[in-house]
Amino acid sequence: GVRCVADVWQLVRAHDENKDQTYFLYMLGQHALRHTLFPLTDIDKPLVRELATHAGFPNHEKKDSTGICFIGERRFRDFLSRYLPANPGDIRTTTGQRIGRHQGLMYYTLGQRQGLGIGGVSNAPDEPWYVVGKNLAENALTVAQGHDHPLLFRESLSAQQLHWVNGSPPGQVLRCM
Repeated sequence: GVRCVADVWQLVRAHDENKDQTYFLYMLGQHALRHTLFPLTDIDKPLVRELATHAGFPNHEKKDSTGICFIGERRFRDFLSRYLPANPGDIRTTTGQRIGRHQGLMYYTLGQRQGLGIGGVSNAPDEPWYVVGKNLAENALTVAQGHDHPLLFRESLSAQQLHWVNGSPPGQVLRCM
């Protein structure tokens, strides 16, 4: 969401974590944020719908949009394939066992579970598979089983080309959430 504190505009995580768009708006500066009406910071989607109903807005029951708003209602993979050539490769377990083929690394995100096309793998537990890595040099997608697999979690991150909304970094230690 967007808020102003002591004449400084801030981009903050939305109250409704399911609708948070800070990942998309992070490059906005003070001038742009000053003129921003959305996103809503302190209320969630059910309350927005309730307010819209009471105000008589005709779209108060409109189905939620999903995916990335600027590509419309189409599959992300279809959108990317129009601009980037597919480069199929192996899907491998963390031990290097080849268990399938992927259509191109750009179509998969770390932590992804759906759409991997991995059925039952012999001698493997009956648990869902998750993307835990991408090996660009070998064009291989690495997967592991279980929603609590250690490779799905990280204790640190490396960030580059930071953009501070107010123009300079804050004077205190940042806590990542």
